[in-house]
Amino acid sequence: MLAATLLVLYTASMFVYIDGNGCIVDDMEVPADFDTDKYMGKWYEYKWYASSFIPPEERYADYYHYYIPTDDKNITNYISGRDPSKPDGECFFYHRQLIPTTMPGKFIWQDTPASAVPYWVLETDYTQYAFVYVCSNITSNRTCAQPRAWIWSRTQTIPQIIIDRAPSFFNRTCLAESSFLETKQEKECDVPAQYKTTEGQNCNVSTFQVEKDFDIAKYSGSWYEMKWLAQSYIPPSELFQDYQHEYIVGSDGKVSAFIRGRNQQGCFYREAMLEASVTPGKFTLKVKDSKDQYPYWVVDTDYSSYAVMYGCLEMNNSQCVSARSTVWSRRQTLAPRLQSRTNTILQALCVNPAAFLLTSHNNACPPYFGQSTCEPVSDKGESCTASVNLLVSTIATMFFINRRCI
Repeated sequence: MLAATLLVLYTASMFVYIDGNGCIVDDMEVPADFDTDKYMGKWYEYKWYASSFIPPEERYADYYHYYIPTDDKNITNYISGRDPSKPDGECFFYHRQLIPTTMPGKFIWQDTPASAVPYWVLETDYTQYAFVYVCSNITSNRTCAQPRAWIWSRTQTIPQIIIDRAPSFFNRTCLAESSFLETKQEKECDVPAQYKTTEGQNCNVSTFQVEKDFDIAKYSGSWYEMKWLAQSYIPPSELFQDYQHEYIVGSDGKVSAFIRGRNQQGCFYREAMLEASVTPGKFTLKVKDSKDQYPYWVVDTDYSSYAVMYGCLEMNNSQCVSARSTVWSRRQTLAPRLQSRTNTILQALCVNPAAFLLTSHNNACPPYFGQSTCEPVSDKGESCTASVNLLVSTIATMFFINRRCI
């Protein structure tokens, strides 16, 4: 115990607080070609600037920021981590706003209008690391009296490029390396799947609208899953890949759904039906030879590019406490403007875009015998039809991992 105490005292004595007064704030430039779309997504905190030493056992752990753009051109900044002062390092979750300025790479970071501060991305390669600087109090001689700074990583394992590039960041900001504290990344927090982004937001499921004048013929064809709502965190290694649905309208008007994707064992295949209701756009998806079924509402789509599906599994006082939701794309990627559109829709449904897990598309599974191989529908509304005659022996590998039923 004495040795541990001495170690903490020694470490604290080595901590050097530098207030940044040697650097002119106006001289700190952001990249001339900064790309906001590429910067979006999840960033794990590797190190952060502190004005005084904090023992490791008193620091937040598993801390990250998740930046999600919306249609209004603003960015929702979801924040999560573990608080050591709470029982068992309880997880926290809240959000702020990151507001773009006329200078790409320079934002306003705010909780309330009174708490707004500059947020500058001084350097990033978008895929591995980012260096961010905040000055909330610029002196009369244009130096910073109250600096803040972060070193972010795209992964919980810190890449070597951060180690190599960090000295230049310290020099540019006049902040000593010894003034940065490390954040432990060991066990990522689950985030709430149901979440209100505005106080008093109406989350009554009966008020949620589906796509107006929904047309199942235009909706039919192949859809690639871009992301899906998870009720708890799942490691990337356990996620489905190359997951897609194909909807085919039969001559009797019934809608068949063919499901394929890849898990750790290889390609899997399933068959289902979209059972219509009296409201166009509201279906029940029923899996063949299974009791699995859930509401499938097409709440927003342009038919040719993207679609947002929502289904409430459990309600309490007219509000959903457990939902399913998927963002679909006609292609294996989704344009940034459409990502912003779908994020806006998801927030309006009181589901949390930060709780969605991404689906990768690298090696699509081939259609099985009898499944349509036609191209996705065109913007003219042409749809695919096919006679369905599944060869059951080819779908022996259609089973699940713990993420969902289908």
